[in-house]
Amino acid sequence: MSGESMLKLVAIIVFAVMAVVNTGGCKHSEPEGLQFVGTDKLEQKKGEAKNVVVVTHGWIEEGRGGWVEYTAAAIQKRVEPNEWFCGYFDWHKGAKSLNATSAAKYARDIAGPRLAEEIMKTGGDLGHIHLIGHSSGCWVISEAARILAKETKADLHLTFLDAYVSVFWEESLLGDVNAAADVNCWVEQYYTCDYTLGWTQYDLSMAHNVDVTDIDQKLKDHNFPWKWYYATVTGKYPEGYFLDDDKLVTRGGGVEYGFARSREASIDGWDESLKLAVGNKAVKMKKKARR
Repeated sequence: MSGESMLKLVAIIVFAVMAVVNTGGCKHSEPEGLQFVGTDKLEQKKGEAKNVVVVTHGWIEEGRGGWVEYTAAAIQKRVEPNEWFCGYFDWHKGAKSLNATSAAKYARDIAGPRLAEEIMKTGGDLGHIHLIGHSSGCWVISEAARILAKETKADLHLTFLDAYVSVFWEESLLGDVNAAADVNCWVEQYYTCDYTLGWTQYDLSMAHNVDVTDIDQKLKDHNFPWKWYYATVTGKYPEGYFLDDDKLVTRGGGVEYGFARSREASIDGWDESLKLAVGNKAVKMKKKARR
């Protein structure tokens, strides 16, 4: 085995171990599907939802009790409850594959269409859909958005957090929604240069790219982008990860990033997002200068 192949094998093992560590292991087997925070029944939301935010996980992870649920709950606290419905999408059966590529294939071919179908059940007149995905889960939201662009007239916002692109896969397919000319669609990607090597360190052709490596306070971590995004919603990092809230950085290149770029944060913020270039060389966010 060549040195490069050995390095990639080690990266895959570390990738899997860190995913389990960051989710607390395989805790339980909850039903898959779209779950709204604040309600146990999807039926209660049918015909009501106008604007939807959905967060989903990546390889090995699951939904309920994990970061996707508490991120959705944090966003719910920031929005008008009569206008926005926030939830998470669990696809743990496919996510718990032998390797990240198998998980990504399941995400694209099975989980993505399922998410699109479940979102369409929430209402017939959707105005705005924001989908947030991590790692292999980015293929879930990309495929769901591609379907939703055909079936609805809703504006679409995709947030990729350290998107995983397998060898021989075309990165340009991520975020290639092909929305109608009268539909606003904007895609953003936040990534770190970490132990996953080149698989999650892409400047995506269809996204506005932001490199958050330098602002990670510890080991350069594949999971840092979702921890950071959560912090941009709440103003502080998730508990238990020993990250210093005083060192939280949300601006890069004169632009406020993270939750501020979303329609649910503000109309003005969303309008500004639509003006930001896609396919750019990543904006590099920098640590706060020491005083």
